[in-house]
Amino acid sequence: MKMSKIKRIAAVFLTLAMVMGMSITAFADFAKPVDGDAKVVEVKGIEENVTYNAYQIIDAEYDANGFTGYVWAPGINENDSIQEGKKVEFSPEGENAVVTGLDEAFITKLAADPSKLTNCKIGFNPSETPLEAGTWMILVTPTETNPEKVYNPMIVSVYYSVKGSGDSNELVSGTIDATKDWELEATDSFAKSSDISLEKDLDDEPNDTEVAVGDIVPFTITSTIPSYSPEYYKSPTFQITDTLVNGLKYNGEPEVYLGGIEEGNKLSKDVHYTLEYDVNTHFTIKFNFNNDTIKNLYSKTAEARAVTVKYETEILDSAVQKVGENTATLTYSKNTTETGTKTDKEYVFSFALHNVFQKVDGSNAPLGEAVFTLYKQDANSEDTIEWAEGEILKVSEVTTYTTKDAENGDIKFKGLDGDLTYYVKETAAPEGYSINDTIYKVVFTFDKPEGYTGDDVEYTVTITNNKTDETKTYTVKYNGTTAESEAGEYGNEPKTGSDEVTTVINTKLSALPSTGGIGTTIFTIAGCLIMIAAAGLFFVSRRKSAK
Repeated sequence: MKMSKIKRIAAVFLTLAMVMGMSITAFADFAKPVDGDAKVVEVKGIEENVTYNAYQIIDAEYDANGFTGYVWAPGINENDSIQEGKKVEFSPEGENAVVTGLDEAFITKLAADPSKLTNCKIGFNPSETPLEAGTWMILVTPTETNPEKVYNPMIVSVYYSVKGSGDSNELVSGTIDATKDWELEATDSFAKSSDISLEKDLDDEPNDTEVAVGDIVPFTITSTIPSYSPEYYKSPTFQITDTLVNGLKYNGEPEVYLGGIEEGNKLSKDVHYTLEYDVNTHFTIKFNFNNDTIKNLYSKTAEARAVTVKYETEILDSAVQKVGENTATLTYSKNTTETGTKTDKEYVFSFALHNVFQKVDGSNAPLGEAVFTLYKQDANSEDTIEWAEGEILKVSEVTTYTTKDAENGDIKFKGLDGDLTYYVKETAAPEGYSINDTIYKVVFTFDKPEGYTGDDVEYTVTITNNKTDETKTYTVKYNGTTAESEAGEYGNEPKTGSDEVTTVINTKLSALPSTGGIGTTIFTIAGCLIMIAAAGLFFVSRRKSAK
């Protein structure tokens, strides 16, 4: 093929390409809306892992020539002016036009029962699934566990406008100017939501985490009642349940406040809420807020809807066997037919001495019937002990323990506060034995693990001897809230450590050494013999005198 012919063919293709290019541009400029046009909408302010359901309430209508206007979607049958297929009316005209009849009451009614709306997308993904032209109601269901928000119905629209104008009101007439460049737009929707919060706290976290049996520990639960629309939520649920798993029991009546901890904000039982309280076991309380209390908070600020529950607990012996666990659970309406839950927990720890001290005799055999007294350092006490020469410590007695042969002379104390310093001293020896006057200082070291969830934990016991200043340390494993105790009622068992147990030795009185030299013993014996001889001579002389 000659070069000139090739050039002529190339020129023809180039011309065709230019024509096609201009045609494509012209087609794009004058494209009309068609049935099925759809666009992804942006929904803001939503937490992750929620469920979205979308229901169309206004539809776009088309004929052979294209888009003709907006009509009420299939399933709508409110009144004469709002019916399925009937043209939507706008009022007033112009930029501020709104759909006549599309108000909060109407939307709330549809949201309460959307079952008749046939054009719906159940479980759709807003960021991936486009919505067809029209207006949609979006209902959001929170996550099953520990949700962050509860949601009221949302409205989002996908509409046509002249490119660059943003004016959707030209569509009211239902006519399209084919000479204009149309585009599909969508209104963003920001969720009308209320935060779901629940926090369970110790009132004095630094001091009340480590406690002793018998201590009174105050707790506070805080939450916020959602802004439930009275039209949408006919009978909303808001219930706080507090459960003491082990080691704790309630002490006295709880107090409930709404809108801040002030006397005027204190709620009344059986007026604002009902209280289910197990008076026999003292392990569970339920606060059920009534409908009027909940509905009266609609549209009020989060501060006005804030709930505070305050109560006290007493630490029981069972807190020694397991970590004291306190669980608060919030049950709330997440939509008109379903409830969700949110939980929070707090833990308290008590400590014990077990397999740390051992009472033995001079031959290292376990010794029973020795009485030991446990003291705690107490600046306000009048009782004292002499820790070292010239060093007097103020202490108060905590309890006593008598050793038993069957328990290998183990010296046991339980339910102790890890924040305090304790002292152990023998105060009565077994019959035939001397008292060991050594004093032992006991200090617990424990750091609550970050994000603790009831697992086993370890703490350190440090023992200091006041006679020699010798220090020993023991690592103790503490059984968690669910595991069975490996050490019976004391709940603690040393698992590791650099030292054996600290032995407290008693010596038999009959084995006490003499306190003088041999000369003293000789003089004692001689003195006794002289006394005996003198007594004998006295009786002999009296007998001779009688004769």
